Amino acid sequence: MKNIAFLWAILAVSIGLAQDKPSAVGAWKLDIAQSDLGSEPAPKSMFGTISADTPQMFSFRIHGVDDKGQAFWYSWKGPEDGSKHPMLLNGKPAGQQSVTKEPDGTLVRHGEDSTDGSTFDARGSWSPDGKTFTDEITSKSKDGKESREKQVWRRVSAKS
Repeated sequence: MKNIAFLWAILAVSIGLAQDKPSAVGAWKLDIAQSDLGSEPAPKSMFGTISADTPQMFSFRIHGVDDKGQAFWYSWKGPEDGSKHPMLLNGKPAGQQSVTKEPDGTLVRHGEDSTDGSTFDARGSWSPDGKTFTDEITSKSKDGKESREKQVWRRVSAKS
């Protein structure tokens, strides 16, 4: 579950802003110094690219280097309607996630890991200028142990 929390939590950066806010399409970077990753080791780096941002289709790809220097990538795509869709980790199925958006733009997600039986629930919010995304994540292992973390993501560039 050590890295799975990152994989699921990082999906937050993949989800767009509310319709009355700027698009999330563009490049994002995890602000490791401002994030509280709980007991999980911090990755060396995490970057994400959001390529589609509509209620009907959201698409992203995250790549990073974990605390041991191992490269990884994952991707997800699907609508913001609460239906479950697969997540790929290094090109292989790794679980399912559902996404919904509240009227104020708060992102609500639920995920299930198919490899270790863990789950997560997350609530994410955007800064008024759309340049920062803060995600509060609660993960639960198969045996019921809970962990919490806060991830802060910064926009690196926007697609014109």
